Amino acid sequence: MAAISLGAAVARAACGVWLGDHRLASAVGNSVIDLAAQRLTSAREQRRFRRIWDEAAELIADRLLTLRELHDLPANEREAAIDAVRDTFEAAALTEDDLFKQDLDAGYLDRHLRAQDPERATRAGLSGAAVRLYDLMLRECSAYAIEVAQAMPGSGLAAMAELLRRDRQILDDIRVMLDRLPERRGVRDFERDYRQLVANRLDQVEFFGATLSESSRRYPLSVAYLSLTARAAQAPDDLRAADPVERVLARSDRLFVRGQAGTGKTTLLHWVAVQSARGSFPDRLASWNGTVPFFVPLRRYAAAELPPPEGFLREVGRHIAEEMPPGWVQHRLRSGQAIVLLDGVDELAEDRRDEVRRWLGELIVAFPRARYLVTSRPAAAPEDWLATTGFLTAELEPMTPTQVSAFAHRWHEAMRSRCATELEHAEVTEQEQGLLAALDRHRHLRQLAGYPLLCALLCALHRDRRGQLPGNRMELYEVALQMLLERRDRERKIDAWPALGRTEQTLLLSDLAYWLIRNGWSDAARDEVVDRLSAKLRAMPQIEAEPQRVYRVLLERTGLLREQVAGRVDFVHRSFEEYLAAKQAIDEGDFGVLRAHAHEPQWHEVVVMAAGHASAAGRETLLRGLLTRAAEPTTSRAHRDLLCLVALACLETSPERSPELERAIRDATAKLVPPQSQAAARALGRAGPFALDLLMSAQPNNEYAAVLTVEAVRESGDPAALPLLARFGTDSRPSVVNALIRAWPHFDPEEYAQRVLANSPLHAGELEVSDVRTLPALPRLARLTHLKLDLMTGDLGVIRRMPGLRALQSTLYALPLDLSLLKDLPELAELRWHGTVANEHLLPELGLRALGVAASLFDELSGVEWSSLRSLALYSVDTVAPLRAAHLPQLVDLELYLMEGARIDGLPEHRGLRRLALHFETSPELRALRAVPGPVLELHYHGRDKLNVRSLAGRPNVRVFVYQRHAQVRGEAELGPGSELRSAWVDLSTR
Repeated sequence: MAAISLGAAVARAACGVWLGDHRLASAVGNSVIDLAAQRLTSAREQRRFRRIWDEAAELIADRLLTLRELHDLPANEREAAIDAVRDTFEAAALTEDDLFKQDLDAGYLDRHLRAQDPERATRAGLSGAAVRLYDLMLRECSAYAIEVAQAMPGSGLAAMAELLRRDRQILDDIRVMLDRLPERRGVRDFERDYRQLVANRLDQVEFFGATLSESSRRYPLSVAYLSLTARAAQAPDDLRAADPVERVLARSDRLFVRGQAGTGKTTLLHWVAVQSARGSFPDRLASWNGTVPFFVPLRRYAAAELPPPEGFLREVGRHIAEEMPPGWVQHRLRSGQAIVLLDGVDELAEDRRDEVRRWLGELIVAFPRARYLVTSRPAAAPEDWLATTGFLTAELEPMTPTQVSAFAHRWHEAMRSRCATELEHAEVTEQEQGLLAALDRHRHLRQLAGYPLLCALLCALHRDRRGQLPGNRMELYEVALQMLLERRDRERKIDAWPALGRTEQTLLLSDLAYWLIRNGWSDAARDEVVDRLSAKLRAMPQIEAEPQRVYRVLLERTGLLREQVAGRVDFVHRSFEEYLAAKQAIDEGDFGVLRAHAHEPQWHEVVVMAAGHASAAGRETLLRGLLTRAAEPTTSRAHRDLLCLVALACLETSPERSPELERAIRDATAKLVPPQSQAAARALGRAGPFALDLLMSAQPNNEYAAVLTVEAVRESGDPAALPLLARFGTDSRPSVVNALIRAWPHFDPEEYAQRVLANSPLHAGELEVSDVRTLPALPRLARLTHLKLDLMTGDLGVIRRMPGLRALQSTLYALPLDLSLLKDLPELAELRWHGTVANEHLLPELGLRALGVAASLFDELSGVEWSSLRSLALYSVDTVAPLRAAHLPQLVDLELYLMEGARIDGLPEHRGLRRLALHFETSPELRALRAVPGPVLELHYHGRDKLNVRSLAGRPNVRVFVYQRHAQVRGEAELGPGSELRSAWVDLSTR
């Protein structure tokens, strides 16, 4: 009865954590469940809701009663300990924000409960043994509360809130807004005001004119932001997968981020600035909290001197800059409490980039403790551009299909957060599902969606056009411009004067874009722009308005131009600028200009889109011109390769070309295929099926080239790539196998498994699965024999269809496993499962030769004879007593993972035992092991303190493995023959 009472208290705490509502969660000692149930409208729903939590309380109580320590005390003492834990839970007010994060762990809740009720054990008059039981149960119950909360559907009140959605949304929005305000340290707290301004200013994604809907054009970054992935610069033979960009950020205080157009470089800087301003970095970047961000877009200084520190507020904070205390920026930089965010090295002219590097170097010399984050397109600066100043270089990766789906979901979630009615909410959800279905069907859309900029554009267009999406990149820009320059104002019945048609606006904007590109400018003075428009308008007599008025219409109505800095004009999106400049270059017949500048980074996308704008004859002229220049003896090797890759990239936008031209491009790019660099691989990937033909006819001459070949087609997700990937399907080289496995989620999982991985040797039959989408396709892998699952969700029923499985293993945090799934696996000989299991009574019937389970589970089955078991691993061992009652006649290998303070004396004698391995983190008393039989004794020491093995002096065949670099071992020289000491961090051993 005491356990049930405690289970109910834990269930109420779990409900409070799950609901995430401070007012309700603070009422745990009363009845949070009853209060929450009152929000349901029908009595039947309320009774069902309470019944679920009653059942959860009983499950918790049942689990509590399995604790062995519970039965080691007299009834009165254990009941007193249980009551004390219940009182601690009921006395707690679960009101801290951190308690409601999805990554909450039991240790945090345990510490929170103890902090609120620190004297409970003393007030309850518990004995020393009862206090230890109290401590154990409190930690256990904290874990139960978290597990139950995380098992509930949805998060917070979201699972209940559809009936009461509007009032909860308003309350949640108010709470979030209040939580974001930093604590004020006085009336004139400049830093507080600056942080708030940065957070409010940069926590907005603006997609000017991308849709008719104002809400689609502007939405909160904090809702829609998706963590990108980046690959840190490594040696060529380091083929590790990309990491989340936050993990890369945590590796260095100075990071140089490179990425292609539209990969989210600026969005990343905005996210860092907002997190810094709010002090809300995720755990792995917790050390960045307390910093002050300074966002500096370098394009603002294309024609001006780079700013001194006090000028860092010109972009964000210029309206309060006069209130800034003298030397405030320098003080923050000098103290290491600042993050300098420099955006867009590529948006400065090439002859000014060395100036930026020198200016940045001077900043670092003056303020070495500050953090620095710099972005650029890859073509503008090589990987080692900032290496001499201690920068780590990382390159943003295009989004994977999984990330695209997540991005689309978060974009639509941002839209849903602003819906006024349930009908609108349902409509946005339907649009999200329609977009994801379209991305699955169309290859061109999947390619475009790999870049956050274009993915957001697709989302906005799909929402605005009621599910109609363009099928390729050029059409996408054409449709977007139609919306920006014509449909938006017309359909909203907004009349502007002068009334410029779409053709007229396109002519004017294309001329401006080409003028900026041709001069190498990112922006221009307003007067110069007006003068340029005036010159163009002389040839357009139908427009009678003054140039200044025409400029105002273009600035205010098209959504393509802006004056973010007073008096300076630029394009909102570089991609639209390049598209329009390419159109103007083709209209003017400037094929020679395009040919002459094609090797320059800022012209690359212009040339690619010019190929899409050109007529068949013009395209022939352009592409043959690129190939001709590449073949000229005066062209450098670097420029020759780049020109060939540009020509290859042009195939992406070329709707038609002659067979002879196609053959010429194949011949010219044959030297670059198979790819020898990540840049070449990405260019090939963008070229689509034509690149597949080239790759199909090539034979990679080394392992790295094979991996890059796989990566070249990975992002396309094009089923046409499967025959090429299947060529590597039986390759046993580890990095090639890894590349194929990384590519798996980019394609249809079932089709990929059948056509590419069906006969793959994998890693000698081993495979680790961490993507739940690939789980149903596992039975198609004929040579899969050893499966490791790193999953928190998923249907394990698929295991039934894998009769060749010999070994099944889980990670430390695993799904529950129903052992009935394993009954029909005749080859299964090894099971190592860290999680819970159901139908544990079936375990002896499986006939396993190797087993790894929690010690508590093995204890429950101690009376069974394990006739075939040769290898046994027990996790969380606190005593070896259960082993004395076990019947293990075939045991030759025993591995124990010892808890702190575990008793290892009295190990039973197993005559056939050949190896005994002990894992421990604190130095145990080893004297009891001196007489343990068996030829090999392994000690795996994971701690940092000194380990003294002198008590084993003279014992032969002792192998000591040390896993912490600074741990020390004493007495190894006194061990008997055949003994050795090995360190895990170097490939050396001493005897």
